[in-house]
Amino acid sequence: MRTTWKQLALLVALALCAYLVPISTNGAWILLAPLATVFSYLAGRHVASLLHGLLAFGAGTLAAALTLVVSSPVSLLTFALNILTGVVLFALLPWWIGRARRRSLIFRAQERRHVVVQAELRERARIAEAMHDQLGHDLALLALQSGGLQVSLDKGTPAYGQAAKIRKQADEAIEHLHQIIGVLHAAGDPAPMEPVGNSLNRLIEQTRAKGMAISFSQLGSPPIGSGAELLHQVVQETLTNAAKYAPGATVDIELDTRANPITVQISNPLTAEAAPARLGATGLASLRAALEAQGGSLLVRQTARDFSLTAAITRSRNNKVLPLSLPAVKRPSRRALLLLPIIAVTVIASGLLLLQDATNRATALHPKDFQRLSVGMSQDEVAQIVHAQGLDEPLPVIEEVAPPPGAKCHYYAARTGVLDLGSEMFRLCFTADVLTSTDHLYPAS
Repeated sequence: MRTTWKQLALLVALALCAYLVPISTNGAWILLAPLATVFSYLAGRHVASLLHGLLAFGAGTLAAALTLVVSSPVSLLTFALNILTGVVLFALLPWWIGRARRRSLIFRAQERRHVVVQAELRERARIAEAMHDQLGHDLALLALQSGGLQVSLDKGTPAYGQAAKIRKQADEAIEHLHQIIGVLHAAGDPAPMEPVGNSLNRLIEQTRAKGMAISFSQLGSPPIGSGAELLHQVVQETLTNAAKYAPGATVDIELDTRANPITVQISNPLTAEAAPARLGATGLASLRAALEAQGGSLLVRQTARDFSLTAAITRSRNNKVLPLSLPAVKRPSRRALLLLPIIAVTVIASGLLLLQDATNRATALHPKDFQRLSVGMSQDEVAQIVHAQGLDEPLPVIEEVAPPPGAKCHYYAARTGVLDLGSEMFRLCFTADVLTSTDHLYPAS
């Protein structure tokens, strides 16, 4: 994966954030923590490689850990607190949030592009279907006219043979057209709904002018909207089939637009000169898909003598676009995006609680137990009250008075429980295994 200079600079900044925040003092921490949050977010937002980001974290965290160990001795709790809060809260979590934002934006861009590509493909299929309908209709009428020309000519003459050849070529052209449109259709795709823009009356008049006998009756006003477009498509496809399979037969069209859905019934007798049915024909299947997509239906009946078609077309003034059947696009999982922050916070909280408990058991002394102690008690008597091992030196922030001469002192955190994070301390000094001093120490003002 190619890494640009911008990404490299952000990775370096990410490593510095993981290094500087844990080792910074209080004054520097106030400035570095917000900057680390911003730069870590930008690194996650603009650096694509997960491995590069983890390497930057690892390098910065390792350097910070070594610095804390070498520069000044610190307690295990202080070490863990600095590393967890500095690296996880102000570097790792902002980086993960930026990375989640990056993935979300990439997914949205891919989804938009996917929709555009699907729409383009759908529009191309729609145009191809419309061209197929119009050209198939024209070629069928051409075959019908050539058949009429054959009837008017004597068999065996050159003109008769030429007319027969024209009709055969027209039939072959229709077959090739169906094969082409079949390639353009994907499996399960509904037929495009928008046919060519000629009106129904004009379609019937043009077909009559080319020699087809049509009986047309209409009840109600002419339909508009998608209903008119679907009606035009139904009539055009049926007339094309009649010209192909029943040349010379009269086609009866009965249209009723008084109710919703609109109904149209088309019928014609079958003639002996009918061409054989094409196995790859998709016209009626496309009609049925288009009608059912709009809540309509198509019923086809065919016997040895006649053919009839009844279509129910739902009336609508709006051309509704069929929903696209989009292949699944991998969406960033919200669980995965939330998993790392939740785990990080849980680990930090649990780790700090366990460390605090271990530190409290090893170094803390409850104020009530401290009040039970008195000067002159033996070390064994003190051990029955004080169970923590304590520290050999006080914390650097403690202001200490001079211990008794020759005494050996132990220091304890003055805490009431695990959640008590106070910095006061108790000091117990022993001389010859006898408690000679009990002091309550406070941080320097």
